[in-house]
Amino acid sequence: MTKTNTYILLLFLFIICFLSLEKVKLSFEISRLHSNQENLRKEYEDFKDTNLKLITQFNTNNSPASIEKTAKEELGMIKRKAKKIYILKAHEED
Repeated sequence: MTKTNTYILLLFLFIICFLSLEKVKLSFEISRLHSNQENLRKEYEDFKDTNLKLITQFNTNNSPASIEKTAKEELGMIKRKAKKIYILKAHEED
């Protein structure tokens, strides 16, 4: 074997080793990214559940019945009785 062939062989071996290490490194990176993606999906689902609960609580707390209950119990307000309004029609002369 000549020197040039030896150098070429060593160069190829170095390139193969370098590329093998890069492949291993990329495999670890892909695995880490898949793990992060799964964690983000779980976190997103948790946020959706929390958001739904908060929207439901907001709508419940701002309902007219809930506001009336709070006004009566905490503020001591009393609901007035409805007033009756009578409309009298005058007879028109022909």
